Amino acid sequence: MLVGIGNNDRGSARLASEFGRTVLVQDGPVGHNEIWEKGARTYNGPEIRIREPRLLSELTFGLPGLVRNIRSYHKLMEGKPCGLIITSAYVQTVAGLWLRATGKTRKVVCIVSDYLPPSGSLAVRIHRRITGLLTRIAARLSDEAWAVSPRIPTVKANPRNFVLPLLIDNNNAPPDGRDEIGYIGFASPDHALDVLFDICRKHGFKLNVFGDSPYLQSIRHLAPPNTIFHGITNDNVKIGSVLSRCFCGYAVYLDSSPQSYSYYGIPSKSLQFFASNVPVVTTNTAHFTANIGTAGAGCVVDPVPEQIEKAVLDIRARFPVYYAAINRFRETWNTGVEKFHRERLAVLLEDKA
Repeated sequence: MLVGIGNNDRGSARLASEFGRTVLVQDGPVGHNEIWEKGARTYNGPEIRIREPRLLSELTFGLPGLVRNIRSYHKLMEGKPCGLIITSAYVQTVAGLWLRATGKTRKVVCIVSDYLPPSGSLAVRIHRRITGLLTRIAARLSDEAWAVSPRIPTVKANPRNFVLPLLIDNNNAPPDGRDEIGYIGFASPDHALDVLFDICRKHGFKLNVFGDSPYLQSIRHLAPPNTIFHGITNDNVKIGSVLSRCFCGYAVYLDSSPQSYSYYGIPSKSLQFFASNVPVVTTNTAHFTANIGTAGAGCVVDPVPEQIEKAVLDIRARFPVYYAAINRFRETWNTGVEKFHRERLAVLLEDKA
């Protein structure tokens, strides 16, 4: 069983299914389950919007999600034990640890996909320190702990910790007909969308926005009139179809310091852009970002309008060069991803200790 972390979950499920039947559980804004066997999806469940009061979840440190996950695990396992549960975050990991303690699974892997530095108001700092402690405990009690970035400190509570490389899909998107721009994410002031709006309006670029947030709704009126807001969707076919028309993806962050949560994570939106051979304009925020500049798969800039606009126009003018660079990078990167999964899953599933 694999609990999705929101970063190419299907790619991870496909790799894991080479070792046995894999149940993918996606428990976020959209609840969704799939079954994968021998590299192929054999069941694709419905998508259900999860409307969980955020305040209740924060006050109880994810207790509703914990109860929901235990119930979901029992239902999907159909009363049968499983060899391994790969979980995400402390809430899902605690559910997995409970199932291990009750004999429903043999081993648990905790994936830590982000880290929230203890900054902000006193209440926020206290909350983040508590969740950080809970994550450390969950990671330490797991059989292994995987982090999407070596910058995440909480995963080091377990001596058996590893950096998890995430698979980059290949949608086989052709290079022709690329005249639009894409944005994916939970929009916030840190993403400098006002700069993107200005660039699209100035040059007449059609903008596609995936995701939603209260902040996005508050600035929606500033977007160029030809902007398309696609909302929140888990439909990778739809996302890939739209991105196949894009020559550039936008992943800019104003704050690239250790006080930003993006500093510790993985730029999942960049991986999704690369799946459709969309070069990105981004800032030097995450540990992964260095690969983008080295591979020539996009432009790494300072978060100032002039540099951002120059990078967008450079990608527009030299798109075939970036397109080819993404193909080379994806092939090399995914070789390492597949090697990681083969090695770790072989150890976890074959070791009977």
